[in-house]
Amino acid sequence: MGFFFNDNNAPKTSYTPTELVREMESRDDILLIDIRESHELAQGGIKNSMHIPMGQIPEQMGTLPKDKDLVVFCHLGFRSKQVRRYLQKSGFHRAAHLKGGINRWHKEVSAK
Repeated sequence: MGFFFNDNNAPKTSYTPTELVREMESRDDILLIDIRESHELAQGGIKNSMHIPMGQIPEQMGTLPKDKDLVVFCHLGFRSKQVRRYLQKSGFHRAAHLKGGINRWHKEVSAK
């Protein structure tokens, strides 16, 4: 499968937790990247996500695939939106972020 597209046939740049769950149920090639700091991980996370704190993204970019769909998340979605923009400017055109972060994920997905 290819990258996620919006209604205008352009790559999506963000997902609600519900949208992301639907994508994850239909495919297994999405790379989730948790950019929260280590002390924030006790709040829970998303299964099978990779942890790269926000400050380490520039030095870890070489380990990330440019040909794979990436979804970045943080606590509330603000930092992940910044990182998504940074990644896209750095050539990761298949990067998106989780709207509302892990906080919204817990409310919409984990609460079910």
